[in-house]
Amino acid sequence: MRGLVLALTFFGLLPRVFWYPFLGILMWFWISLMNPHKEVAGFFATLPYALIVAVVTILAWMASKERKSPPNDKITWLLCAIAVWVSITSLMAISPPEDVYEKWVLVIKMMGMTILAYTLTNTRKRLDMLIVVCAFSIAVYGIKGGVFTIMRGGIFRVWGPDGTMIGDNNDLGVALVMYMPLLFYTLGLCKQRWLKWLVIVSIGLTFIGSLFTYSRGGLLAMVVMGTMLWIRTKRKIAITLVAAIAVWGVWNYAPSEWLDRMNSIQNYQQDGSAESRLLMWQLSWDMALKHPLTGAGFRALYDYKMVNRELADDNVPQLTLPRSPHSIWFEMLGDHGFVGLGLFIILFLSSMFDARWVMRRTRKRPDLQWANNLGRMLQASLVGYATGGSFATLAMYDGYYVLVIIIAVVRQLVAAELAVTQPAEAPAEIPRVREPALVRLGEAQPTAASRLSS
Repeated sequence: MRGLVLALTFFGLLPRVFWYPFLGILMWFWISLMNPHKEVAGFFATLPYALIVAVVTILAWMASKERKSPPNDKITWLLCAIAVWVSITSLMAISPPEDVYEKWVLVIKMMGMTILAYTLTNTRKRLDMLIVVCAFSIAVYGIKGGVFTIMRGGIFRVWGPDGTMIGDNNDLGVALVMYMPLLFYTLGLCKQRWLKWLVIVSIGLTFIGSLFTYSRGGLLAMVVMGTMLWIRTKRKIAITLVAAIAVWGVWNYAPSEWLDRMNSIQNYQQDGSAESRLLMWQLSWDMALKHPLTGAGFRALYDYKMVNRELADDNVPQLTLPRSPHSIWFEMLGDHGFVGLGLFIILFLSSMFDARWVMRRTRKRPDLQWANNLGRMLQASLVGYATGGSFATLAMYDGYYVLVIIIAVVRQLVAAELAVTQPAEAPAEIPRVREPALVRLGEAQPTAASRLSS
């Protein structure tokens, strides 16, 4: 039954993409981030939803009057540079060709659709729709996990959809932390009281769900992200009160299994999982030293026989089964060399600086407080990704790259608004587009920022 509902929804929306290509972008990220087909069984679980919507979206975009080139800025060039570099490293890879090709195809499709999304997200209304779709596509697993935890007393781990990039409990924990700040932003888009309460409940359940992934990296990311959120928010008293209640609730009601798991952070030397992570990082570093420019290629550590052969003279323990790097930084380093890691770090820092730019430029503009708030939330999301990602294999996670373009779009919209009094900051002209009312969480008053096309 769920499969039929998914198919009817998907194929019911698909024809509208030809009329409004941006709907295809929303559908792509819904499928890509939420993976709803992983929650159904039978024939409807096997359909290539992402491929179908990608092809239809590209055809609709090419036939439309939408702009045809992405913004000519550092984010576009960095995304293209990463796509080109991982293509080069794939050609030079020493990993099994079939594994490399499979991963390369997924990454190139993701990068292509992300750049297309950056091209088409050119108004505040589109930006808000993209944020809502992405945030709740991830939060649905936090909400499910929160309900599951409450019903089962927290003695079982919360997992993501099987066979996806967030299927592992650690990866899901990081993804939930990344998108929690954007749930706070969507709260400000709600006009009806019942809708506000629905989002508040979703945030609470997502918080519980993220904690009970039993991910220690996720917990650390939550603490660091929450601290950043507290520093950046203007509602420090409210955040402090919520945090105090959360700590009290966890301390008094969390099962001993969860407390023991989190306490093991202090004694990582005696923890096999933590020790294995340190070994994976060491192996990634050693592989990068062997191949400093291009690395070993996608999924290098999964071919443990090749790793043992390459590092036979390095006096490191031999692997006996496929392993993952368990770190975005070491993943890029081992798979794509120092050049790949450098591009990855530059992209991350550029996004952090863009968020900071938005916050500084909108600090004294009451009409741009939405952007100021969003900049704060996005910076917290990036900090959560960097912290939790240091213990997860999410370097090529599409949920991160869409955050990157969201930040870049916010900067463009703010620059367009500031251009009213500061013409030198005006972005390149973008064709005017028609905006159907797809969602109505919150309608901002028309401004220059909400009409980047003007």
